[in-house]
Amino acid sequence: MIRPERIGHVVIKVRDLERSARFYSEVMGLQIMKMEPEFKMGFFASNGRDHHEIAAMEVGPDAPLPPSHAIGLSHIAFRLRDEAHLRAAYDDLKAHGVKIITAINHGVTKSVYFRDPDGNQLEVYCDGLPDEVAKFPDPYAGMEKLDFAKDAPDFMEAIRELSK
Repeated sequence: MIRPERIGHVVIKVRDLERSARFYSEVMGLQIMKMEPEFKMGFFASNGRDHHEIAAMEVGPDAPLPPSHAIGLSHIAFRLRDEAHLRAAYDDLKAHGVKIITAINHGVTKSVYFRDPDGNQLEVYCDGLPDEVAKFPDPYAGMEKLDFAKDAPDFMEAIRELSK
């Protein structure tokens, strides 16, 4: 049996590597570890802890989106330190013109969902506090809108967005 220590990195396909590099460095705050023009790839890490946690591979400007109900990756989640950092991230996303899909208190996490410029779905989240998590009948299935994101679409609006 394989016993991974942790997930090491994710490689995503993008249409425009330079645009993605700007998004992941300027909006998501990741450090550009290496741009590899020969392979049309960029490597990004949070806090420079690893050689990379996300890599982006350019596949061309006409690459189609996968069908919404196809098998594959749903989203990539970035853990933040606490709710104050999540609130700041929400404000930063809005300031950069990023469309918010939804912002939900699941119980175990408080999460903000959105897409990168190529339509890859992303999540920034913080862990729920133990006393708050204990109040949820199912701490994995909470669907309450986050109190600081009243202007974000609600859960049903998000479901419609995610099924596109």
